[in-house]
Amino acid sequence: MNPADPDHRHVKLEADVHRLARSLPLRSAPASLEARVLAAVAAQRGARRVRGFESWSPVMRVAFLGAALGFAVASVWLLLPVPFGEVWTALSDALARAGARITALGDAVETLGHLLSGAMPEWVRVWGQLALLAFGAFYVATLAAGAAAWRWWQEAGSTR
Repeated sequence: MNPADPDHRHVKLEADVHRLARSLPLRSAPASLEARVLAAVAAQRGARRVRGFESWSPVMRVAFLGAALGFAVASVWLLLPVPFGEVWTALSDALARAGARITALGDAVETLGHLLSGAMPEWVRVWGQLALLAFGAFYVATLAAGAAAWRWWQEAGSTR
């Protein structure tokens, strides 16, 4: 290796600093430094507690939500005045009625759409579709510009 090589100088400097640090006698940190470090650690722990659910690991979030859902289901099951076997029958009947209502609502919306599209002149439909297309294009362009600005801001922040 060439002694003028910057990597060689870096390795030599690192070895010299390491040797010098090992040769120094052990001393305890000043009390003020120890107090500041312990206060900073306590502040980080406190800040983590304040963030709450968003700072949990994904496994803990799923476990908590599963336990909460289980508790809710068990509570409803215990509060219902029906035996357990009839709960499923009542639930399936309620879901069937809800499905029928949703289907009826969808049919009504479809009929209303046909009535409105038949009552409108052709140019209104064409311009309406063009307006929706333009709105969608502007929306996508805004999202893309925001993403580009965010990336630029992140890269500019890392060079400061």
